Amino acid sequence: MPHFLPQTLSVPVRTIALAGNPNAGKTSLFNALTGLRQKVANYAGVTVDKKTGPARTPAGPITVIDLPGTYSLEPVSPDERVAAEVLRGQRTDTPAPDVIIAVIDASNLARNLLLFTQLADLHRPLIVALTMPDVATSLGRPVDPAALARDLGVPVVPVVSYRGQGVSELLSAIDRAGIPAQPWSSVAQTPVAADTADAADPVLADIAGRYQWIDRVVEHCVQPGGVSSASVTDRVDAVLMHPVFGLGIFAAIMTGLFLTIFIVADPLMSGCENAVAWLGALATSGLSEGLFKDLIERGVFGGVGSVVVFAPQIALLFILLGLLEDSGYLARAAFLMDRLLSRVGLHGKSFIPLLSSFACAIPGIMSARSIQSPRDRLATILVAPFMSCSARLPVYLLLVGTFFGHWSQWGRGGLMLGLYVLGIAAAAAIAWLFSRTRAAGPSAPFILELPRYQWPKPGNVGLQAWQYTRAFLVRAGTIIFALSILLWAAATFPRPTEAETAARTAAFEQAWTPPAPQPAAAEPAAGKAEPPPSPETIKATALEQHLAGEALAHSAAGRFGHLVEPLIAPLGFDWKMGVGLVGAFAAREVFVATMGIVYRVGDSEDDTAPLSDAMTQDRRPDGSPTWTPLVALSMLVWFVLAMQCISTTAVVRRETGGWTWPLIQLVSMNLIAYAACLVIYQGGRALGF
Repeated sequence: MPHFLPQTLSVPVRTIALAGNPNAGKTSLFNALTGLRQKVANYAGVTVDKKTGPARTPAGPITVIDLPGTYSLEPVSPDERVAAEVLRGQRTDTPAPDVIIAVIDASNLARNLLLFTQLADLHRPLIVALTMPDVATSLGRPVDPAALARDLGVPVVPVVSYRGQGVSELLSAIDRAGIPAQPWSSVAQTPVAADTADAADPVLADIAGRYQWIDRVVEHCVQPGGVSSASVTDRVDAVLMHPVFGLGIFAAIMTGLFLTIFIVADPLMSGCENAVAWLGALATSGLSEGLFKDLIERGVFGGVGSVVVFAPQIALLFILLGLLEDSGYLARAAFLMDRLLSRVGLHGKSFIPLLSSFACAIPGIMSARSIQSPRDRLATILVAPFMSCSARLPVYLLLVGTFFGHWSQWGRGGLMLGLYVLGIAAAAAIAWLFSRTRAAGPSAPFILELPRYQWPKPGNVGLQAWQYTRAFLVRAGTIIFALSILLWAAATFPRPTEAETAARTAAFEQAWTPPAPQPAAAEPAAGKAEPPPSPETIKATALEQHLAGEALAHSAAGRFGHLVEPLIAPLGFDWKMGVGLVGAFAAREVFVATMGIVYRVGDSEDDTAPLSDAMTQDRRPDGSPTWTPLVALSMLVWFVLAMQCISTTAVVRRETGGWTWPLIQLVSMNLIAYAACLVIYQGGRALGF
């Protein structure tokens, strides 16, 4: 049952704000209240996430806002400033909250209560969600909710979010929330000891007075309990945060993560490929030959379908990262990496934005707003796109699986890990160079709160993985769908005239050489082999492929590809790859969709040939394979190092306040990528690969 003093709500409940310290369980509570109905946007003028979701109290529907975590209403970073402005009703893009839910960690009561005292100063209806009461009890510091409610003068509801305990009681308490019964002035007037050194400073004296009151509340409300022995967290940290063993364990965990993606997700991806092929055949079964059928086959299922099949890998990646984050390990990884990051001119707080950039550079750059130092924030923004985001993953999986499929799973997993390490190494090198320029400026000390270890909550991990996977699928169904249609049109028009088709057919007939007859094979068992195709069938198939290739080469996309081919040929890329690279500037995963369209995946009536098969069978004019492992490696390095995301460039411009740094970033990253690919391809050819 909720514990609170009787209150009367004087205004109708419409907007509820969740406010609390970082790691207080605020987001878990938000997930429990709103489930899968969340909406993520940005606050106007800044790129701080604005998370809202609907919920319902007995009195009616409400909107819940999950504010950025903050220790105080006196902000020191942009995201804390947004939280303070929303709570004070100072933002025009967000209504002032009708009720504030102060999310207080029961196992860290004293520290969390400082923010509560500042929230009470706002004189808005207030209730307390007391999170992690079970953890406080296990640590030998159980909190008495009824005593805490009497001392605070507001409703106090114990909540264990991942179990759903206390959520319905919290929703009911919202309808009965009111202005704190104990006016905060009584706390502000608490006398400070005469010998307090801070008495001469009114601000410090006020804080000291608040902590005197907090100490009395904690003494009164924390029930005496057994003293816990050395905690599990301390024992595990002795191993995982060891300066030597800890880094080795971190490397092993990351290696295992990428191996798992290959081993577990491979059969799931095959299932997706079969499902896309079946849906494509079903969608076109009743259509007559023509442009519309070609659009559905190549534009939709050849383009979008080539990207959607990678959804299992995306989901698995974020499930694994979610497990590491929810367990409390990732914060330790940030601490471990601080020593290495500081050597290359980055800050320990850069780790989380850089880690977020493995999902997408845009939220990674946004989260850099939590870094106080402008120098450290700018350095993080400039190198964040080197982290291999999830949009690159379909490209990596396609090229590694197709051209290095003969390697063992350990080999392919090691190559995938190497691509991520290459991006990290490039980021470290650029950050080191930046730290030695005049633009760098001073850094700031690294202070990080380490959460307790805990078993990951399946609900939290699953929800996060679903949100990222859904965003990937929505992107495939909107942006990539639209771009696939445009690319299909560019690869289809202008269509060849009848005269051009006749001339190309005549040229083919003149140059056609029938294949040599195959030696007779042993008589196969009945029903176990099909007869070889007739010479007429072989010739008709070759003519169809020749005409399709000529039509593509003379289409708008083909002409553009030939235009850029001299520039990219030294890297091993042909004009078809050039078309894919240009499309990838809108969204990196569009490269896969473009290849599906260019190679006419889905054209065959009896089989939608996998994209990997079409790529391995492609030939240059001299008959040599277009794609080789060396070409694939060059392309992989390009995608690791190149800046190909227009959206990221736009966010960098917004974050840095101008075009200078985005343009420097765009030009330098692509020059680095070009130089690296040139060395790899030309060096590989010189060595005989």
